[in-house]
Amino acid sequence: MGTGSDLWDQFEAMLGQQDYGGLVCLFAEDAVYIEPGGRHEGREAIRAWLDDWGHAFSDIHYEATLVIEHGDVIVAETTDRRTHTGPLTMPDGSVIPATGETLDTPGVTILRVKDGKIIGARDYIDMLAGMIQLGLLRGV
Repeated sequence: MGTGSDLWDQFEAMLGQQDYGGLVCLFAEDAVYIEPGGRHEGREAIRAWLDDWGHAFSDIHYEATLVIEHGDVIVAETTDRRTHTGPLTMPDGSVIPATGETLDTPGVTILRVKDGKIIGARDYIDMLAGMIQLGLLRGV
């Protein structure tokens, strides 16, 4: 396996262990991480987002069910199960208090790699389903 797959394995393990200091070290200094809540440019911004988002959840089980590496791109289909146990700051600055509910969301993460570091990451997650699971919106 190439550098990309090795980086993915580290990314997946550190995210599941909530090792955000280790995780952010996998990124280039000027990396960009785009997720449904916003765009985070540079390691410091990525770390701040991970700290905020990550500390709102516990009991994280994050794993890839499929990983495809093609050149400098890694695409991973993931399952992410976590419990909402702390305050969660939304992109508009509002805060959602802990609900105690469990999120169970499939997703896709795409990583771009250069010189052994992640230079770009993008998450695709069904946030509507997540809000319903947390009890913040009514399901149909």
